[in-house]
Amino acid sequence: MQNETVLGLSKLDKAIIIIGGPLLGAIIGWFIQIISSWLVKIPFVPFGPFFEWIVSWNSSWVSIIGVIVGLIAGILFVFYAFSESLKMTITDQKVTMKRYDQEVTLQKRDISAIYMDRKEIVVLGQKGEELYRSQTDVKQPKIEAAFLEHRFPWKDQDPYQADYQRWVPEHSDFPASVNSLLLAREKALKEDDEKEAAILRKDLAAEGAVIRDEDKRQYVRVIRG
Repeated sequence: MQNETVLGLSKLDKAIIIIGGPLLGAIIGWFIQIISSWLVKIPFVPFGPFFEWIVSWNSSWVSIIGVIVGLIAGILFVFYAFSESLKMTITDQKVTMKRYDQEVTLQKRDISAIYMDRKEIVVLGQKGEELYRSQTDVKQPKIEAAFLEHRFPWKDQDPYQADYQRWVPEHSDFPASVNSLLLAREKALKEDDEKEAAILRKDLAAEGAVIRDEDKRQYVRVIRG
């Protein structure tokens, strides 16, 4: 049997999500009229007309309907939380990363470094290119111990940390195609469009550009050759 280590949600985390999500949804549903009556008193509260509509109901079924809707919302949250959480399966030869419906398998021989960038795990290839990056809720000491146990090249920090330059529009050291993508990504960051920023990060990786974000500022290094 192949020796493997699986990192992700712990049994306690799973229990809290499975029980807590539907339970919290049901409680909110049961008290939905009381909560709505509080919310309508707040000036400029979003969806004000919707909460006023709920308060206007006189039926005794309101709480029961609220519980049912809350339970369904809680169950949907459970599925979302499980799919959103990164699952890492590590063996002596490879690591498999699974998040949402996307699964990526990386061979150890293709990896030059693995490190944590705040709450994100980053995997670099043999040329310094970014092979994978994703947020994880697993604590760094646990991740580090797992990769070292399977003899992966774990690093305490980005080995190319000194090579990054802060990007400004039309940066003279970067190709025009990279500058254009970085400009689009800066706009996405300012608008808090995380999905678009992530897509543009992948587009930049295809151009040989590796990005490090700090307070919505982009620091860049370009892989030459």
